[in-house]
Amino acid sequence: MTGIYALFANVLDYPRAEVFAQVGRLATELGQGTEAAELLQRFKVALSGMTLGELQEVYTASFDMRPDCTPNLGCHLFGEDVRRNLFMAQLKERMTGHKVDMGVELPDHLSLVLRLLDSLTDEDESLALVEDCVLPGVSRILSVLSQGSDSCPYADVLQALVISLKDATASSVTNPGNNRDTIP
Repeated sequence: MTGIYALFANVLDYPRAEVFAQVGRLATELGQGTEAAELLQRFKVALSGMTLGELQEVYTASFDMRPDCTPNLGCHLFGEDVRRNLFMAQLKERMTGHKVDMGVELPDHLSLVLRLLDSLTDEDESLALVEDCVLPGVSRILSVLSQGSDSCPYADVLQALVISLKDATASSVTNPGNNRDTIP
């Protein structure tokens, strides 16, 4: 599944013109008939007829204008606690080591964390990042998005991501020799 998390990162980042093609490519990579691919297809249908500007407005309304849905995972995991700063420092160090371009975002931005995850070769490090950071953070975002009366199309992408992460880590979790350190 190399590259799948980078595709999720592209789809979940602030929308650019290529996002429409990225959604289709991601659905294809997930495999026809899978629950995750069906969720991506629903997202693709929700995007049909939208201009890039309209999608950017949806993104901004979903994530940037709602602090409880920020794509900065550290906020969901630690709030304003000093541990978030330590978490971001560790992420930045790992991203620098793996040549993940951080651009203008903080290191705990979901898209950057997914790009880091895509670049990792160490299974224990990947599993720690998924179980201790990505899954809990994304689950909290999904929980908030599901509380509203308005349907947010990005909820389908986040749910597809959760399914993909759980599927990918299932084999690692069943490995009895898996001893790992957690990211604080």
